[in-house]
Amino acid sequence: MSDQFTRRGFVGTAGAAGAFATFAAPAIGRASSAAERKRLGLIGAGSRGNQLLGDFLNQPDVDVVAVADVDDRHAGETADRVKDARKGERPHVGRDYREMLDRDDLDAVVIATPDHWHALPTIHAVLAGKDVYVEKPVAHNVAEGRAMIEAGAKTGKIIAVGTQQRSSNHFRKAVETVRSGQLGKVFWVQTWNFENISPVGMGPSPDTAAPAHVDYDRWLGPAPERPFNLNRFHLLFRWYFDYAGGMMSDWGVHLNDIVLWALDAKGPNSVYATGGVETTEDDRDTPDTLQVVYEFPSAVLTYSMRKGNGYKFNGHDYGILFCGTDGSLLLDRSGYEIIPDQINEPYGIALVHGKRDRRKIELEASKEKGDDGQAPHIRNFLDCMASREKPTSDIEVAHRSTNTCHLGNIAYQVGRKLNWDVDAERFKDDPEADALLSREARKGYELPKV
Repeated sequence: MSDQFTRRGFVGTAGAAGAFATFAAPAIGRASSAAERKRLGLIGAGSRGNQLLGDFLNQPDVDVVAVADVDDRHAGETADRVKDARKGERPHVGRDYREMLDRDDLDAVVIATPDHWHALPTIHAVLAGKDVYVEKPVAHNVAEGRAMIEAGAKTGKIIAVGTQQRSSNHFRKAVETVRSGQLGKVFWVQTWNFENISPVGMGPSPDTAAPAHVDYDRWLGPAPERPFNLNRFHLLFRWYFDYAGGMMSDWGVHLNDIVLWALDAKGPNSVYATGGVETTEDDRDTPDTLQVVYEFPSAVLTYSMRKGNGYKFNGHDYGILFCGTDGSLLLDRSGYEIIPDQINEPYGIALVHGKRDRRKIELEASKEKGDDGQAPHIRNFLDCMASREKPTSDIEVAHRSTNTCHLGNIAYQVGRKLNWDVDAERFKDDPEADALLSREARKGYELPKV
């Protein structure tokens, strides 16, 4: 590691044998009980962190008192933004988020770090008595997500997840339409992401020394040690399994989350995936082409992703299509459309049995505009901090949606159909696939025992 810490028993390079000490959690505590204002710390002040920050600063009862980021420039620029927006004191700035967890004037943290840095700060925060808003996907792997749930349950702290579409009215109405039976029996669902970035993709990038303003060792955290490379760093980290799960986890979680909600399902019974790096000439190891098939008790869900062709599906480069026996519902953040179906005469049936009367579909076509739901999603989290009710996207709900992405990636990696035990969160009779439900963290960054 690049530095040493003795706070809370963590020592970066201590030990005669050169072993790393555990990335220790602070002692269990309680957040200060502000009746009106919510005092927040931002962990991860990059692109997504600043997107969230705008909506949090729009809330009149929010104060941002601390910012933590391993990139000094991100942290400093974000702290300046808060000061300018509120014309008040500049938030405390640091590389180590654990410093803010000791503060008595902190009620909650907002975590917008890369995926492999979601679990540790969430668990440390709730053990320190703080509520949490953490970005999706919930965690790097299934075991981390389960550990976050257990930490939240033990401490009674709120953990909300940034699957914000659940707070959008038109997504809610679409789900109600599916559940109500208006589409008839919904038996087939499609989700997709299509764009064309071929053949260059990210392009080549050589390994270099990390910039002086970045604590790269801490950025790696629990991930394997590797040389610094811009392609594996800010924003682009998501295309490497060391840190994330590619497009499957980045966007698939949003889409599959709504499908689970509409189907009232915890997860699929089985999953199969195929694909690869087919059209981009960069060094990503997550696929740029992927087809995943999930089998649910009542329906089949197919997730399709390609980076080498941007032809839109039903006029949309991403979205969800629910298909029922009476009609279809096409859905994305811009809105939804209900499309009645029609009953056809089966081929040759009239020649064999004579013409028969067919039922008429009564479903009416309709459209509704929408939005991504982020502003009300953030408001819901803040309101739940006061009411202590579960947020719209509670950690356990979002964990299940995230698991669908982990399952798709694991099926892709092992190259075969997998049967899933949704309650045990294990594959059936497949130790090789089970081994990918977790990973051994780099020494010094292990998950704390809860």
